Amino acid sequence: MQKYISSVFIFIFSIIYSQQYNIQLYNTDNGLPQNSVKDIIKDKYGFIWLTTENGIVRYDGMKFVVYKNLPLNNQRFTFFYGYPKKDSIFTTGDSGKILLINKRSPKVTKTSKRNVDFISRDNVNYFLYSSNYIYTTSPGISLYFPCQEGIYFIRENSVKYINNLSKAEENLNIKAKYKNIARIFVIDKSVFFIDYQSKKIQKIERGKIVSSYNEPLLTDAKSKIYWSRVNNQVFVFNGNSIYRCDYKDNRFKISKLVQLTDNTKNIISVYYDQTYRKLYLGSSTYGLQIISFTDFTSIQRPPSKPESVFYATLPYGNSSVINTYGEVFSRNGFVEDKHFKNTVPFFLAYDQEDNIIARKASDLLLYRKKKAYAKTVSKRNIILVDFFFDAKRYYAFEALEKTDGTIGYSGVLMIYNDLSFKTVKKRFFFNDEPTQFLKFDEDHLLAGTIKGLYKVSLKTNTIIKLNPDTGLSVRNIIQSRDGNFWITTSGKGFYLLKNNRLTKMPYDADNNISSSHTILEDQNGFFWISTNNGLYRVPESQLLRYAQDKKTKVNYYRFSKISGFKTNEFNGGSNVCGNKLGNGEFVFPSLDGLVFFNPTKIKSYYPENIHIERALIDGKEQFFNQVLNVKPESNRIDIFIDTPYYSNPDNLVIETKLSGTTNVKWESIGKDGKFSISNLTYGNHTFIVRILISDQGKYIYKKINIIIPPYFYQTVWFKILIGSVFLLIFYFLARWRISFLKKRNHELEEIISSRTKSLSDTVEKLEITKIKLHKEIEQQKKLIGTITHDITTPVKFIALTAKEALNQNELSGQQSGKILGSIYKSSDQLYNFTITLKEYADIYTHHRSDKTELYSLYKLIEEKRVLFNAIAENHNTVIINNIDKTLLVWISKNILSAIVHNLLDNSVKFTKNGTITIESDKEEDIIILLITDTGIGMDEKKIEYYTKLQDNIENEKLLLQKYGMGLHLVLQLLQMIDGKIAFKKNTLKGTSFKLILTNKKDD
Repeated sequence: MQKYISSVFIFIFSIIYSQQYNIQLYNTDNGLPQNSVKDIIKDKYGFIWLTTENGIVRYDGMKFVVYKNLPLNNQRFTFFYGYPKKDSIFTTGDSGKILLINKRSPKVTKTSKRNVDFISRDNVNYFLYSSNYIYTTSPGISLYFPCQEGIYFIRENSVKYINNLSKAEENLNIKAKYKNIARIFVIDKSVFFIDYQSKKIQKIERGKIVSSYNEPLLTDAKSKIYWSRVNNQVFVFNGNSIYRCDYKDNRFKISKLVQLTDNTKNIISVYYDQTYRKLYLGSSTYGLQIISFTDFTSIQRPPSKPESVFYATLPYGNSSVINTYGEVFSRNGFVEDKHFKNTVPFFLAYDQEDNIIARKASDLLLYRKKKAYAKTVSKRNIILVDFFFDAKRYYAFEALEKTDGTIGYSGVLMIYNDLSFKTVKKRFFFNDEPTQFLKFDEDHLLAGTIKGLYKVSLKTNTIIKLNPDTGLSVRNIIQSRDGNFWITTSGKGFYLLKNNRLTKMPYDADNNISSSHTILEDQNGFFWISTNNGLYRVPESQLLRYAQDKKTKVNYYRFSKISGFKTNEFNGGSNVCGNKLGNGEFVFPSLDGLVFFNPTKIKSYYPENIHIERALIDGKEQFFNQVLNVKPESNRIDIFIDTPYYSNPDNLVIETKLSGTTNVKWESIGKDGKFSISNLTYGNHTFIVRILISDQGKYIYKKINIIIPPYFYQTVWFKILIGSVFLLIFYFLARWRISFLKKRNHELEEIISSRTKSLSDTVEKLEITKIKLHKEIEQQKKLIGTITHDITTPVKFIALTAKEALNQNELSGQQSGKILGSIYKSSDQLYNFTITLKEYADIYTHHRSDKTELYSLYKLIEEKRVLFNAIAENHNTVIINNIDKTLLVWISKNILSAIVHNLLDNSVKFTKNGTITIESDKEEDIIILLITDTGIGMDEKKIEYYTKLQDNIENEKLLLQKYGMGLHLVLQLLQMIDGKIAFKKNTLKGTSFKLILTNKKDD
């Protein structure tokens, strides 16, 4: 009787209690190869496997991997059996072939004695009994299933047990099937039979009934029992409700999982994942349903009320909240209604007596607790935005309509003595619309507006702006248990305020944190942050660590509609955006309902492992283990990171790093778990993957090697070969070049030698020229000095003579003749000096620019003979030119012409009634030019003087005034052409001038 009462209590309780859930539906439109899901199982690695009539499917929580090109005649599969914990899961293919799922991959294998899904005994075929709904469409099928000590054989109206050791048989005369469905199921090692006639559950051991249980839900004719031996799970479907059935401590425990709104008659396979709290339902026609259970409860307003948009709420009692309309809600739904009328939804507060302060347009409403919040007291013309009190004062943040003609509000922070809102102790004005304020310490307040955060000093009555950014719109100001202040904003995330300095916290992956409403802190040190797109949880310690070191990472855990909300959009914009209740629950207002939950009971789901064993290389799938070998001609590689994870994919943090690329930093990959590489160069590359596995930021790592062999022309040996060829080519080129350079150097040496010799000759000539020039310069100096000295005397004499003539008043004829004669002689002497000097200068200049040329000596002498012939004839003198007409000379024509001119001039001048003969002789390069006259002849002193002067022309003093300048010029000119002259007085009369000249081309 006690068991019966207990069973009834469990049954009634299970009917009353049901969890909130959401459903995901998968079919051929979004991943499945076929809409009939025959069986469901989870392997030891955490992957969910499905059998369909078009292949085997592996599911990791985000994507389906379909295996339907297996080496079988067809791809139709039914139930699973085997040992998941031992990584041995089997299913049957065509012609008795067995498909083994091992190491996360299916493969066809041979049938073994341990894994037989079909046996024959006594001419009866028995199929393996692993799930009671497998053969529902095939009446009359016989089943068998092995136990630890024997085997059970199930036929339509009987059950036979055969002991493995003794081979003894036990026959149970029971109707084994009901509507073609076997009544027998197994939990752990216990075998149970459903006896619909006695309404009992019979326990069978070794082929005998040993006990019975009264379980109305199991024996109800309307109930369907879904049993899977490989999963060791039993479920009861009754109406639209689904229950889980366990057997422990010799009693059944039946708990209601869910009550569906749709009929469950098409369900043929069931699996419950205890870890992730998900129920998988396989349909015969509609694919796969995944039901997720949650600890979040979303409460909506009653159907008679308008839409369930909530803003400001206050805790009301230990487990409820009240909104601005006076409606009270708990986790279980609507509780009562206080009927607050005409209130705005954005402000609600308690005063020191637990009266509720609300707002009606620009008026303040006070609902008194003593009157059960039924009566109100109104205060006019106060637009209260935020309010709090302490033991000393009442603080109000009020909005004022701007009076400068612009649209909008300014703010004023008022400090009152009491709730009459009449006696003002202090007021602080703000230019912008106020949003929120909070007590910082005994002497300061923090105040937020739509454009900034301010620190208000109650002592000095000053306001300091804390944010440099003029666009910081403050949503909320929160103080955590450790005394830190946190600022949430609209559009710019949230900040830590410390030492009057704001530190911006990082965004989440989708930047939803940018619009944060408020922060509630639980007892484990986690912050719960409501946003416009989801609810986020993060350890405060991570945020504080980030404030110290910006390189550290902050991981936000996101809760969304998948977790049980009606909407992802939570509401802010009110003075209260979240509540902590006395029972430990948190409540957040949203755009569609109030979300209740106990933060300490909300579990974080993280993956336990990652598997990198699949790749798509140029569109072709390839499986590998630790090492991925890729052909060098492959262009694109897609590596799949398989991670069994059945919670919100937003919280799956997978980061990769590939060596050999330009950016060797951790890079997040998409939710599809695919990492793509294009045109990876040859070599051995390391691919590292890490995945977040805890709230504290712990990762697990996985590493594989990607080996891409080089083309033959990229191998080391080929490079060595090419290098050797190039070295040989370089060697021969170098040898050829060296040979060429040697030859070239030899030619250059010869050219240099030749040019060196030429240069030496030139230098030698230049040295000789230098000496000559030096001699010439010295001679010219002497010549100029002598000219200066010699000219001075006649010039002075002319001057004195002229002066004497001027001083004489009258001159006699003799005196005049004498004076004029003196002036004539002196002037004539000066004239001769000048003419000679001019000739010398002309010859010297012409010699510098004269080019050596070959000419006829005869023609030169002939020109001079013709020139002086008229003067000679006047003196009755004959000039005879006996020069060899064939004689050609290289001697400077200008110089030789000047020399001959001077010598002929002297001879003509001093020869009368005589002859002047010019003859030549040649001895190799020596030309002898002899000029002989029959004049008065040169005296011995002159000959001695000129001979001595010729030998020592640099040192001898020139006697131009005494001997004239003509022969001096000749001696200078001869020195210029390396010539000599010999003076000889003839025996009879006259003088001979013998010129010894060198006839060679001047280089």
